Amino acid sequence: MKNKKNDKKHHYFKLNADDILEIVCHHLADQEELGTYNSKLTFIDEGNDELRIVAAFGELEDESITELDLFKLDKEIDYNGDHANIPEGCNLDPTNPETREKVKRLLDKIKNGEKIIH
Repeated sequence: MKNKKNDKKHHYFKLNADDILEIVCHHLADQEELGTYNSKLTFIDEGNDELRIVAAFGELEDESITELDLFKLDKEIDYNGDHANIPEGCNLDPTNPETREKVKRLLDKIKNGEKIIH
């Protein structure tokens, strides 16, 4: 993917839905070491700021993967991505001054050899 609108410090991208799904598809296939596969992916957006992707993979010859109802599958499975089990309190907003101060205090404690217990 070539991007000609770059400067010396930044790279800019504007991806449409198909690009995003392709990137996610390749990432998941590589992560699971699937080799050759058949897949079906879609976005689920219920208008509540919880946009998600539901994906199904199968053997290359498995045409039944294209018949799957991903909206039904969405209701049957739990989140299982890399960030699915991170507690809400761990999602830090780096633009929030309180968050930056909290992280700074924790780093100081670590540098001073103090134990961090929550």
